Amino acid sequence: MLHRREMLLSILGGSLAAAFAGPPAQAFPAYPQISLPAIPIRNLTGFDAVAGASAASRLLVGGEHGVIVYSDDAAKTWHQADVPASVTITNIAFVTPEVGWATGSLGVVLRTQDGGKTWVKQLDGLEEIDLMNTATQVYVASQPAGSDQAVRATRRAQILTQSGPDKPMLAVLPISTSKVLIFGSYRFADYSTDGGKSWTDWSLHIGDPMSHNIYDAAAIGGAYYVVGEEGLIFRSTDGGQSFPQLAQVGMATLFGITDVGGGAILVYGVSGSAYLSADAGKTWNPCKFAGTDNINAVVRLASGPLVAGDSGGGLWVSKDNGQSFSLVMRNPLMSVNALQPIDGPRFLLLSMAGIIPLDLSSFPA
Repeated sequence: MLHRREMLLSILGGSLAAAFAGPPAQAFPAYPQISLPAIPIRNLTGFDAVAGASAASRLLVGGEHGVIVYSDDAAKTWHQADVPASVTITNIAFVTPEVGWATGSLGVVLRTQDGGKTWVKQLDGLEEIDLMNTATQVYVASQPAGSDQAVRATRRAQILTQSGPDKPMLAVLPISTSKVLIFGSYRFADYSTDGGKSWTDWSLHIGDPMSHNIYDAAAIGGAYYVVGEEGLIFRSTDGGQSFPQLAQVGMATLFGITDVGGGAILVYGVSGSAYLSADAGKTWNPCKFAGTDNINAVVRLASGPLVAGDSGGGLWVSKDNGQSFSLVMRNPLMSVNALQPIDGPRFLLLSMAGIIPLDLSSFPA
């Protein structure tokens, strides 16, 4: 089994440049995972768990083969949800206790209206290629003929069409029950204003001409943020209409962004990279984080501290809103894919070993 970020990178395949050699989209074989339901599993806590979420008191975890499970008793018992696709689930987020979205490989986007018991597919990679080409044609028509912007947009659409519908969506940002933004590899982005009944390609609204992968998105302080490769951070202050680039924190890929309280924002990623901003992303300062493995997740527990998990099986705790982290546990055989708070000091560690409930108070102070 691959660790979470390695797995996501394996889903992404080669670089954008390598896509020049790809055959036309119609030459690709069918992708049955898009339409085949999730694989039923017996051990509901032992699958490769990739993403977690909560819907009121309900806990949800998603992972490989389209598996999404949910618990209504604080992780004591689990039930498998009805999911119409068998792709890897990469992200889950709710906007109300009933309404939420999930993203997956092959561009799959799912929606639930019953708190995650049942899901419907709203979008996939084949449809996203059509959306991208339509948006590109409109954009190119609005630009001076032969301009750099028009040429770059046209070439991007050609490359991504030729390489096929195998691009994963990696982040979901629900704004309301009707409005939602989805982000993924090669700057793929889609926007819906009707709850996902229809979608518009939104990739040209992000100020990244090089089409980097986008790994996470968050609504913080009235603005929307997305983070991705090469330390890139983008922020929208106009309701998602545009995402200009903020100050770059370095060249290390960023896997996540979170509001850590006290008016501060934390971004984190490759090789223990972690930075704090106290001015809405205008400037960034490195955190005191001694680890060198990839930081895959940071969450705040209901009891107050921040917990970070890394690809080397390390758990780190911060009691100063992310300024510094201390190691409390390491299991080198278990990469931390994601973390999900339960209540108080309790949380779920999600890994290729499954769902592992932990209690921070059981660790040495």
